[in-house]
Amino acid sequence: MKENKLLSPAAIFLLGVNSIIGSGIFLLSGKIYEDAGIWSLLAILCAGLSIFVIAFAYANMSKIYSKNGGAFVYAKETFGRFPGFIVGMVTWLLGTVTLATEVSALLTAMKMILPNLNSRLIGIIIILALGIISYFGSSIIAGLDNLTSFVKIVLVLVFIFTFTCLWLVRGLNFSSPNLLTASSANLGGFKGFLSAYGTVFFFFTGFSFLPVNAEKMKNPAKNLPKMMSLVMLTCLAVYLIIQTITIGALGPELTKTLVPAATAFSKIVGSIGIPLFVVGICFSIFGVIVATTFNTPTILASLAQAHEDVPMFVSKNNRFGTPTWAIILTTVCGIALFLSGNYVFLSGLTVFMSFVQYLSTGLANIKKKFLLIGIGSVLFSLVLLTSFTLSVLILGLGILILLVMIYFVVKLDDDEREKWLKEHQEKSKGADVNTVKRL
Repeated sequence: MKENKLLSPAAIFLLGVNSIIGSGIFLLSGKIYEDAGIWSLLAILCAGLSIFVIAFAYANMSKIYSKNGGAFVYAKETFGRFPGFIVGMVTWLLGTVTLATEVSALLTAMKMILPNLNSRLIGIIIILALGIISYFGSSIIAGLDNLTSFVKIVLVLVFIFTFTCLWLVRGLNFSSPNLLTASSANLGGFKGFLSAYGTVFFFFTGFSFLPVNAEKMKNPAKNLPKMMSLVMLTCLAVYLIIQTITIGALGPELTKTLVPAATAFSKIVGSIGIPLFVVGICFSIFGVIVATTFNTPTILASLAQAHEDVPMFVSKNNRFGTPTWAIILTTVCGIALFLSGNYVFLSGLTVFMSFVQYLSTGLANIKKKFLLIGIGSVLFSLVLLTSFTLSVLILGLGILILLVMIYFVVKLDDDEREKWLKEHQEKSKGADVNTVKRL
């Protein structure tokens, strides 16, 4: 029987970089500059180091639980069914919110060249169309993911290489009043720094994708921690370089453009630089949208099949081999979340969903006696909690309360679950017997 090819350390590294570097640094650099000025560089460094500690918390748990699932497996195995259900559903919702956020990012970037775009209508059409396509399955996703990964890497390299002309970076743009007394059009001061710190977490949320696919890696207990460390350091360096370049090239103008990197790029190549860079960004973001559309329903179906207390009908496949109800629920929730706020709000909600995972994984580390990393993860998660806006907190906590209420309904599905698992095991045994007979 042919074994599935496992991911090498190099493949893990590329997967991690592609999962982390997304729309955030290209679209939110102006937002964090507005909040914290040049101290946004320190916010990136602090958030990156905080995430580095949290990533080690994931790595510790991956040594104990090497199967697919990431945070929700750690929560269930360490604390039981109820926490496992909550974190599992949050994992699915993180994918759903990411879908809504990236669609909003795509349309935000497109407004740079098409200012009169009807964002809401087009966003709904995109999510609905991809939901319909995912119902029929697709073999082009892997190829599209590889292509968009290449575009993303080229964008970063071209941007950094172009600005090796350091004469465009003005030292005057790095002068700033004291952090605690500065004020900007938005927040300023220490509150502004905390806001920027929380926003930067959105730049790194993709790292939690790696443990979810632990079983696809060669020797995950050894390779996953190493590659996660290298991926985090690489992405942190890229973010610091890009933010430094945009501040040096644009200064206060950084807050006045939807896509600061594109505006900075246009200073080198002229007016054609904006549409060229925006098209590249849009292509890269669309690849993330497509991959998220196809992967997120699978998470929900997986929860129903084996991991958590999700009704079994959610996992049932149609004749095309895709989970119909999981796709419908992901599409409907994705549209609802897309309509709930703009790109900045949705990126904050994405970080809130990640916060739940970070906190639960930190607590799991403490219970498993990884005290230093566990306590560090919990503390950084609690600091992150202070950075959320009131609207993000209200919606995020409301979702958690709703999940708690749902748990006490769907957990009664045990009989159907046992029946499904028994039938599934019998089919698997039958398939193995037939294979042996043919041999």
